[in-house]
Amino acid sequence: MDFLLVYIREAHPDSIIAIPTESGEKQLQVVSQTSTLDERLRNLRKFLSLTRMTIPSVIDDGDNSVKRAYAAWPDRLYAMGPDSKIVYKGRPGPFGFRVPELEAWLRENVK
Repeated sequence: MDFLLVYIREAHPDSIIAIPTESGEKQLQVVSQTSTLDERLRNLRKFLSLTRMTIPSVIDDGDNSVKRAYAAWPDRLYAMGPDSKIVYKGRPGPFGFRVPELEAWLRENVK
């Protein structure tokens, strides 16, 4: 199973988010909207560094093609079959962004 995070434009630019630190305290970060691909890549790298996530990641293009094609705003979970067709489509986030639901689907359907 391969996973990929696609970083799309910010859903809530200039929001302040709290990132847990190793000491258990919260580090406050402002996440700005991006107007260039370099800025989008910088936000992605900052996110990956702060969260210590190691999942392979890419950024959406300047036309927001992935966001539009997959109705990915503000966030969404998908599973693709070996033929690249969608086999699982989660509901839009934040309330529909349910990792345990995807996990259960994967356990049931991927052998």
